Amino acid sequence: MSDELFFASAASELIDPDAAVADCVEALQRQLAGRSPNILFMFVSPHHRDAFSFIQESLLTDLKPAHLMGCSGGGVIGGGRELEETPALSVTAACLPGVALTLKHLQDDDLPGLDEPPKAWERVLGVQAADQPQFILLASPFMDRSEDLLLGLDYAFPRSHKVGGVASGLRHVSERALFLDGQRFSNGVLALGLSGPIRLDPLVAQGCRPVGPVLTVTSADRNVIEGLDGRPAAEALHKAYEASDARTKDLLQRALFVGLLTDPLSAAEPKAGDFLMRNVMGVDGRGGSIAFVREGMRVQFHVRDGEAAEQDLQKVFARQHQDHPGRRPAGALLFSCMGRGERLFGEPDHDSQALVEAFGATAVGGFFCNGEIGPVGSTTHLHGFTSCFALFSRP
Repeated sequence: MSDELFFASAASELIDPDAAVADCVEALQRQLAGRSPNILFMFVSPHHRDAFSFIQESLLTDLKPAHLMGCSGGGVIGGGRELEETPALSVTAACLPGVALTLKHLQDDDLPGLDEPPKAWERVLGVQAADQPQFILLASPFMDRSEDLLLGLDYAFPRSHKVGGVASGLRHVSERALFLDGQRFSNGVLALGLSGPIRLDPLVAQGCRPVGPVLTVTSADRNVIEGLDGRPAAEALHKAYEASDARTKDLLQRALFVGLLTDPLSAAEPKAGDFLMRNVMGVDGRGGSIAFVREGMRVQFHVRDGEAAEQDLQKVFARQHQDHPGRRPAGALLFSCMGRGERLFGEPDHDSQALVEAFGATAVGGFFCNGEIGPVGSTTHLHGFTSCFALFSRP
């Protein structure tokens, strides 16, 4: 067999779990054409909660991967489809010749303290920073130290990319599920380290478009921006509002975000992906301040809707093509917010099909998340309203 990376993906809406597994297995075996997968990524809706163990065991038996990793999701992505609010199973098989895979299930108590050295994080993850591992993370929404995890990984593995999502569809205790090599967990995080001849390109589409100029925060009190460019923050917002068209004015009232420039060097000509988006918690018209979940040096107002999200997605893809011309991924994982999908775009399969159109016939698997993990600048963040892509190729 070829030593190239190879991905295959399938999804099923069949209600009977036995039939859903058979549907996915048949499609994957046809695509794999005799290849042996190093890992399966399995995402399954809560409709199949009574069959979680059966589905996992059947996939391990029928496809014989070296590893299996996955979680429950309120919607799943696979086989070119995004299946929302329906019984669904998605399975993506990855053949990764020469790539070392290290999988860990970690609880809050397993994580080192933030004052511990990088070696402590290397021991816990089972990989060395010198090997430049790439990480896929699947977390429970009930993990208390998820922010510490991302801070620690960036600290110990500064040259590594980290992409993933938070399990969703968790209305009942029985639906909380992380899957790892035949085991099932209800809390913590699954961490996959990929070392060797593999490249992971992270793309983060935050679904917003800018309104008005980039502004300097001239006064702030912790998470409250009080002054922008030397005037009250609310006055700056009002100025942007008055200069906008009717559609943008409506969005500024109901879908307002603030983008934080994460890299001061990009302040002169910021591009898509330079801003970290955070929703505005409120505006104090009397004091002229804006409650904002993060402080920053340079910010810009943004709005979000389906049209803005489409524009942002295309800009992110265009930037990837510009930065890495000719690079075509062998496969991809997509971690998309529950607030995107058909409810945002008014059509099914939007983000996964957009990826295929941008980069070719790429096998794409993933799920709709309660939070998405991906980098902005050199820092990994937990996002909302975002699609985070992990594109895999050879170095």
